Amino acid sequence: MKNSSALPALILLPLFFLLHNYNELFRFIPLPEIIYFGLIIYGLTGSCFVILKMAGIPNNKIFLILITIACFLLFFSPIHEAYRKITFDTRLSSYWVLLPILFFLIFLVERKIVLARSIDPKLNSFLNLAMFCIVLFECTSSFGKIKQYRQDHNLIYPGKSLFQEYIPSQMPDSSKPDIYFFVFDEYTNNNALKVRWGFDNNSITSWLDSNGFYIPSNTRCNYSFTVFSISSAFNMNYIPGNAGKDGTVVENIMKGNNSMSDNETFSILKKEGYKIRFIAPFRNSIEENGLGHFFDYLVDGQIPGQTLPGSLSSSILSSLRNSRPFYNKDSVAFDEKMQEKFESVQHTIREIEATVDSSKNRPPHFVYGHILVPHTPHLYDTNGKFLTYTTSQKPLYHTYIAQVKWANLIIREIVGELKIHNKKNTIILIEGDHGFRRFPDSLSRWELPNFYAAYFPDGDYSMLYDSISPVNSFRVVFDHFFGQHFPLLRDSSTVVKDYFY
Repeated sequence: MKNSSALPALILLPLFFLLHNYNELFRFIPLPEIIYFGLIIYGLTGSCFVILKMAGIPNNKIFLILITIACFLLFFSPIHEAYRKITFDTRLSSYWVLLPILFFLIFLVERKIVLARSIDPKLNSFLNLAMFCIVLFECTSSFGKIKQYRQDHNLIYPGKSLFQEYIPSQMPDSSKPDIYFFVFDEYTNNNALKVRWGFDNNSITSWLDSNGFYIPSNTRCNYSFTVFSISSAFNMNYIPGNAGKDGTVVENIMKGNNSMSDNETFSILKKEGYKIRFIAPFRNSIEENGLGHFFDYLVDGQIPGQTLPGSLSSSILSSLRNSRPFYNKDSVAFDEKMQEKFESVQHTIREIEATVDSSKNRPPHFVYGHILVPHTPHLYDTNGKFLTYTTSQKPLYHTYIAQVKWANLIIREIVGELKIHNKKNTIILIEGDHGFRRFPDSLSRWELPNFYAAYFPDGDYSMLYDSISPVNSFRVVFDHFFGQHFPLLRDSSTVVKDYFY
């Protein structure tokens, strides 16, 4: 007991921190990233040990000092969350109140350790045993995560009952229709535009109608959150349990992201011999399209977000984001970000148009094009001019219609291209994944109306109806064009809790 020290606890503490975060987002955080942060943490710990050793502090005291500091630095975020609950999320909950309190408490603890005549061996033994038990628990949790992964493969909707029962059609490839699915992010329907903005959007719907489209008027999305909405549409089913109600859980978001490219619809189409294009700004299992990985920052920030430096950095960036667009007060940087958004949208359009092929002697293709319009950041002012740093300060509610007009121009461009240059046997579905989402909480129901238009090459829209939602879109397609008998689901909508707005 006399030679007992807290060195094992000091070694196990960072291991617990890393293992716990890996389990939180099991197989979403790459192992090299775990190793990278591990090297940083253990490297800094070793450096601090050398500094304290040079100051003449005994080893057994150094271990306790470093454990205290490590707990403060590595687990600051959960400490802050607990403090916020205790202080009822008031002004007392701010960093500027909590940090001085914590620094003072740590100073007192470290002073007591340094001035102590000796360290009780029982304390060291307790810390070692406690850390061993905690790490053992996390290891056990890892085995549970492995078992869960084998069942759901990190998909928010892991079942593929429709695919398993699906019997491929006997149609030749030349008879199978191309399918284009265009999602205009945050595009609400005409009724909502009329009621909330007093804007008449009939010009685009009349144009689509003249081109043979069916445009229902009372459509609503199934989920007011992109990854849940698109995942549900492609899986032709609702998200099991309560996962689809909470968009603040990073694991749910990432599983929803995975399900956008690993789902019932894509599995069935592959069985039919379709070539699938995924032209959307999300990580996917289909292709790397150069449009980025929108939700990856959640995973990238999981480990540093728990720490004091990461929490402070995130808070500062959040404050800048709320006070000025694009985290930067510099007008040059603002213009660069606006140009980046414009070029990203144009790249998406070019990628979509590059798939157009009128040849009949080729495999059919399915194209998912996700266009970040009229979603923020808004690029145009109410006069249709490119926003500048000084003209971008109006609330997004006021510049939303200008983005809708831009979306309408894009619709005309890509639909016109398809109608002229793609093969005639082409299905076109145009949907908003959800509606405008910058309303006050009392108006959250207005996040649900979504734009919807469908073009069937045979002109038969008898299976569509005025209140159809995305969850039934591909059920109708497979029933109507592939001779299936997928029953339509009851259309329902969920306002998803999330921290993005």
